[in-house]
Order: sequence, then structure tokens, then C-alpha cells
Amino acid sequence: MNELGNVSISQEVVATIAESVITEIDGVHSLVGSSSKNEITKFFQNVSSGGSKGIEVEVGETECTLDLYIIAKLGYQLPALAGEIQTKVVKAITEMTGLKVQEVNVFIQKVVKDVPEEETQPKKLPENSPVIEEK
Repeated sequence: MNELGNVSISQEVVATIAESVITEIDGVHSLVGSSSKNEITKFFQNVSSGGSKGIEVEVGETECTLDLYIIAKLGYQLPALAGEIQTKVVKAITEMTGLKVQEVNVFIQKVVKDVPEEETQPKKLPENSPVIEEK
């Protein structure tokens, strides 16, 4: 409470801040539950037990705790990746909200090959190619 009244920061605000930080980190493919173009990742997200966005947050009056469910890219050192996620999430949440971050638990749920986007899209025929109809 300050002299003007109460300030309350919702779990959704903390989750949004964490998500914006995580998606910018090289080595993170996606959060479990977030939309992905990769069919294998979509399947895994559907059978996962993580939160709806891959982030679970508990917020108290002055502190918060986060559980992050991550799909990492193959070829990255996972303990270092998890440490970078923790450090950057703590910094961003502390700076933006003033909350003390008690814990950032990173659960790496899967590791996937980073497939270029053009490989995940269906191949298109050139505009001038003939169309063959089956009879």
C-alpha cells in the first residue's frame, strides 16, 4: 500500500512479461502450449501437462514464483539455456513490476530440431504449371 492506494499486479501480467523475454532467447523453440507451426511440437503441446501458455505464476503482495515449461532447440547446452532464461526473466519482472522473484523453475519438456520455416510449409506449384485432373 502506498499513500495513494493499492497496486496489484496480476498473474497474467507477470506471465506476459516472462513470455516476451523467453521467446527472444536463442535456443528456445517455444513454450509448451504456445502456438507453433511445427506439427511435432503441436502434438507434444497437446499431450503436455504444463499451463495453457507453458507458464504458471503465483503472485503474492511483494513476490512471485514462476514455473516455465520450455521446448528447446537441439544443439544448445540445456543447463546454460535454463540459467539464461532464469536470469533474464528475473531481471525483466523485477524491473517492470518491482516484485521480488522467489523462484523461476525451468522445465525443459522436449528438444526439437530447428527446422527452417520454408520446410514446414506445403510446397506450392509454380503459377504456370499444368494441373492434372484424375478421372
